[in-house]
Amino acid sequence: MKKTVSIFLLLSSFFSVQAQQETDRILESIRQNNTTLNALREKATADKIGNKTGINPENPEVEFGYLWGSPSTEGNRKDLSITQTFDFPLAYRYKSQLSKGQNRQVDLVFDAEERTILQEARLLCVELTYRNLLDKQLAQRLAHAQELAEGYEVLFSKGEINIIDYNKTKLNLLTIRKANDVNIVERNILSDKLQIMNGGLPISAELLFAYPEYLLPSDFISWVTVAEGMNPELKAVEQNITLSRKQEQLTRALNLPKLSAGYVSERVPGSTQQGVSVGVSIPLWEGKNTVRHQKAQTIAMQAQHEDARLQFQNEVKSSYEKARKLQNVLQEYDQLLKTSNNEELLKKAFAQGELSLINYLLELSAYYEAIDQFLETERDYQLAAAELRQWE
Repeated sequence: MKKTVSIFLLLSSFFSVQAQQETDRILESIRQNNTTLNALREKATADKIGNKTGINPENPEVEFGYLWGSPSTEGNRKDLSITQTFDFPLAYRYKSQLSKGQNRQVDLVFDAEERTILQEARLLCVELTYRNLLDKQLAQRLAHAQELAEGYEVLFSKGEINIIDYNKTKLNLLTIRKANDVNIVERNILSDKLQIMNGGLPISAELLFAYPEYLLPSDFISWVTVAEGMNPELKAVEQNITLSRKQEQLTRALNLPKLSAGYVSERVPGSTQQGVSVGVSIPLWEGKNTVRHQKAQTIAMQAQHEDARLQFQNEVKSSYEKARKLQNVLQEYDQLLKTSNNEELLKKAFAQGELSLINYLLELSAYYEAIDQFLETERDYQLAAAELRQWE
């Protein structure tokens, strides 16, 4: 007995590892081929280039003047001016730091979008695994119902049973066949969705016949703290705060006096004057309330971050509690079905005439319903677990 249990556990572990490898393969394929992700990558590249603009000094200004003299004996005057304006030197350092921070933000936004798409694919894999497991059950039921209906057709043709019993077997066969057809349609829909997410390229999912093993975190408080650090959306909100603070520094620097320097020349007949020009702007009105506004922006972003963090904690806690409860129900179902495999007993009792056809079909239907409930509970548990797995 112990040897049998050990073999069962080894097989379960093997199938679980294989299922994880198959899921990882599908997700990696979608990461590479998903058209939405590819478009987002191109957009991220463009945004990063855009974030590097505007960090250099303004363009130099060249001004040329030609003035006619009156009377003509006065001659003509030629003026030339070349001027370069500079922000306060600190501004360029903050602009560069802000540009790097904005590019980091672009990466975080992309990571969040990628996680959303891959999570959708992960949930589809869970649903597809459920459909594959159900397909295996329905195939066995269909074969048995077909065998039963064919046997009763022979008995009916010999006049050994009435048409009511014969019709019962045909109705039972039709019910199971319809359930099997519906399951095939649902499975094909899921496969098509995965193919669309894979950029339209075919994606094989036949090996999704078991769920990856997942152990719920024993210490949820510690786990959620680590999960927060893995959440790109929370990181993006934190990065917004960092960028807002950096923008505060830049705003202060931009409100400092601007400097300008240049070359000036004036030429008139018989005389040339040339030299340098230096100027400074006086920050009186233009920058009023800009720093104050940016500080308010930072405070607002801090509040948004706290709100996002609390929402995240509540969402994962809800998924954790749901998964924990479903796990308990799943264990109860699993123990019950392992210790009370009624299908073979019902077949034996029916073959020996201990059960009428109607009672046999009713008892068999109840047993099938219990298996279906087990498969649905297992799927719901895996869906809840997948919501947690994405943060690891």
